[in-house]
Amino acid sequence: MQKTAIITGGGGAIALALARRLAERGFGLTLIDIDEGRLAANRASLPSDTQTLIADLSNAAGWEQAADFIAKRPDLDLLVNNAGIIRPGNVVDLSFDDIERHIAINLLAPMRLTKAAAEVMQRRREGCILSIVSAAGLVALPGSAAYSASKFGLRGFLTAASMELEPFGVKVRGVFPGAVDTPMLRYEATHGGSVLNFLNKDVLSADDVAAACLKAMDGTKLETHLPFADSVTAKIVSVFPGLMPRLIPMFEKQGKKGLARFLESRGLTSS
Repeated sequence: MQKTAIITGGGGAIALALARRLAERGFGLTLIDIDEGRLAANRASLPSDTQTLIADLSNAAGWEQAADFIAKRPDLDLLVNNAGIIRPGNVVDLSFDDIERHIAINLLAPMRLTKAAAEVMQRRREGCILSIVSAAGLVALPGSAAYSASKFGLRGFLTAASMELEPFGVKVRGVFPGAVDTPMLRYEATHGGSVLNFLNKDVLSADDVAAACLKAMDGTKLETHLPFADSVTAKIVSVFPGLMPRLIPMFEKQGKKGLARFLESRGLTSS
């Protein structure tokens, strides 16, 4: 029997890279996104039986639409919570609508869909719920308080859900990438996002993240971090957050150089 997978944020680069790898493993695919055009473009690169669902995961109606779809898939093997947004800006500069939108898409949507998938998978006593979190789930950066809050919350939710579902044979996994070359990162790079995204010489590719997702699915660890070396520093800072203000000046100097390299290599200019 064919395995089935549902991926949110299905119109994005990470979703496409992961969907291609899952298709190679014989998965039947459903991509969920609000952008019909991007969904259609990704679907065209995938097997002809790939399904799509247009849903707005920024509000309760969209969550319920997607949750109902999941509930009608008793054979669901894999849910990937991949949809996410970031709008750079200090707390005083962001509208509260923007703050709420971060929480709605990055936290409440995966919580609602995880619940729907867990109900299906727990009955079958098998399945995997995988969420693309972020290194921002470990380290909060200035200019991204709302984003960090959503990712910190998602990490906590996954940790507890994993302990609840493991006795029923259901895997819960989180993948925590650093900066990934996606439209979202390019938006940050050109709209005042944190230069700390660019500490490394090279940013990750969507395919790097897809490979990490497969590793997480196949493995036994709750969390998969990439690059791994960055996670060591991040975990230390997450335990001792008071270190971050002391480290930021040094990191910012390095990050500015990395941002300049990234913009130049992609032919971009900052606003």
